[in-house]
Amino acid sequence: MVLTAGKTLLVASFAPASNAEALGKRAALAGLPPSAAVELRLDAMTEEPAFGALRACFEGRTLIATVRSAAEGGAFRGSEEEEKRLLGAALAAGFDLADVEYRGGVGATLLGLPPSKAILSLHDTEGIPADVNAVVARMLATPARFVKVVATANDSGDARRLLELQAANPGGRLATFGMGEAGIATRVLAPYLGAALAYGALVPGRATAPGQLLARDLAEIYGVGRARKVSRLFALLGGVVSHSLSPALHNANFEALGQDALYVPFAMRMLGRELEPLVASLDALGLPLAGASVTIPFKEEAALLSGSAEDETAVNTLLRSSAPGQPLHLRAENTDRVAFEAVIEDGGVALVLGAGGTARIAMDVLGRKGYEVFLMNRGDERGAALAKAKGAHYLSQKSSRAFPQPDVLINATPLGLKEGDALPCEQSLLRPGMLVIDAPYRAGGTELVRAARAVGARVVDGQTLLLLQAAGQATLFTGRDTSSRELLLRLAPRLRSLFSSVEEFLP
Repeated sequence: MVLTAGKTLLVASFAPASNAEALGKRAALAGLPPSAAVELRLDAMTEEPAFGALRACFEGRTLIATVRSAAEGGAFRGSEEEEKRLLGAALAAGFDLADVEYRGGVGATLLGLPPSKAILSLHDTEGIPADVNAVVARMLATPARFVKVVATANDSGDARRLLELQAANPGGRLATFGMGEAGIATRVLAPYLGAALAYGALVPGRATAPGQLLARDLAEIYGVGRARKVSRLFALLGGVVSHSLSPALHNANFEALGQDALYVPFAMRMLGRELEPLVASLDALGLPLAGASVTIPFKEEAALLSGSAEDETAVNTLLRSSAPGQPLHLRAENTDRVAFEAVIEDGGVALVLGAGGTARIAMDVLGRKGYEVFLMNRGDERGAALAKAKGAHYLSQKSSRAFPQPDVLINATPLGLKEGDALPCEQSLLRPGMLVIDAPYRAGGTELVRAARAVGARVVDGQTLLLLQAAGQATLFTGRDTSSRELLLRLAPRLRSLFSSVEEFLP
């Protein structure tokens, strides 16, 4: 089965605080498909909306007025009469659609607004309503042009339920997807299952709901709103996936090679418990999973699930060896080793932070290259066990033993993924000329990357490691030899600029 998301209306959402701010965002539409709509969240405005000027500013675009209540994740605390006034004024000024909240049936009358211009919506900020199927049926029984049901997805099981709900209602009126980290996959896949609408942020860093992707990314990376053909999936499996650049790399590569595959991030809590039901559900939906990248914290668990050889205790790639609809069988590969081999020179003293799958792989490479390896971990029992298994020295944080002055420092912890994360080590360990390898990455660089560069250390950041290991994964996923340089060049220029630090390490 080949699916597309070409019929889904892509909506770029924005919550301006003022008319001036809204009117200044016309340029943000650059790069979006001409068919993409704009949603203005009027509930965020601190002044009366200048409806006529706003309509004129976004001329040529389908324009949606929304007054999201505080109960459903917005800022509006006014009366139903005030909501009706604002939405009515927007439609009178030429807005194309108005979002009306269902709120347990209150909005079923659509506030007296024209049904052809109404989006009837419900947002659950806690989870999925127990009676969600009945709620959807009642909402679809109204004459609203579109029905939008958005629930908080707490794990991949919730994501599955929402995707199955979307697939069960293919009539072209419903859009249902999830909020939160685990909801990201539903924002990408619901359009391929017939979602009428897909919402993304108009402005980078200004999401209007948890887990919301950039609208331009939905179009360019995931094919929403255009005729991109998909018959199989590859996934990123991890605890936190919203920051990942892997979808940009792999999806650009699939398209460049003319392959009808799509790479989607799935956030999970427990890989072993969630993977098999997820795969079975995707098979039934006509979106079979063919393989996956594995990231923190599941690399060791993935090795166990795939029955890897005893000497491969952490893996970053899973490939499916069973047909859709059959019991799940996986084989494992590890392309992280290639990345570490490419950036670590021979000999010296190394300090590794962390005791997960990435740390294990880094220590293997360091050992082969003749390093004396020291390990430090937040949990002493786990850290000491790994150090012993790898022939390394363990440094307890409570120990009075002096820290070594490392030639190489590797951060294999998640510290750095989130804004505000502290340095994973004492700043005094950083010195000019040493090599600092930081596995996490995020826009603007991690605190460790910034601190290491400030003292004159040589830095290999997470983007560099990602690109080097992704080339191996791309070869496994596509069956076509792919270099890291080819992956980089296949990215759109705005995405390629995120990898500005990798050039010296590319083969």
